[in-house]
Amino acid sequence: MHRKLRKEVREIEKLIADSGRNAAPSPAQLADHAAVLVRAGDVYRSADRLQDAAACLTEALDAYRRLDDLPGEMRTLSGMTFVLRAQDRFAEAADCCRRSLLIATDLGWEKIRDTLQWRIAAMEAADRAGIDVPDELVKAALHGEPGEDWVYEIDSSRVQGDHAPPEAIIRAWQVGPDRLLTGVVIPNANYRPRRKR
Repeated sequence: MHRKLRKEVREIEKLIADSGRNAAPSPAQLADHAAVLVRAGDVYRSADRLQDAAACLTEALDAYRRLDDLPGEMRTLSGMTFVLRAQDRFAEAADCCRRSLLIATDLGWEKIRDTLQWRIAAMEAADRAGIDVPDELVKAALHGEPGEDWVYEIDSSRVQGDHAPPEAIIRAWQVGPDRLLTGVVIPNANYRPRRKR
């Protein structure tokens, strides 16, 4: 862990201890503590301490629910989605996105609905395939032309100019008639990762 990240972890742990001191916090104190926990979730995720991140976010989610703070709940669910995704728990990550989508609908936040819908599609496809799917492939599938049955995961380090040679294709993901990834993935036997020097 880098020195800067270690310092951030120490600082956030002190903030958690300071903000969680009150046995019977006021709503404002509870909201402040929840905000610290969400920040801690981000710091712990950056430090690859995913269990600690999940614990902080779970506690923050409970606090925001007690406060009936829907935007806070939605921010926390977003952080939890990234933690679950990093743990390859794709079905649970999709569930967090669905809960966020319900909140966005309740709040009338139309702009975020599309993003949440494609994130749900990405996590469902990753769950079916058993591997994470790059976000850009989900977007490519959603915005592709009818009749395009596949999108391709490309190793950008192997691309020269606008040309992607066959050995740069990592795998192909099938696109269903609904423009969503089906979870069917075909690895490219000819893919050759660039050798590290």
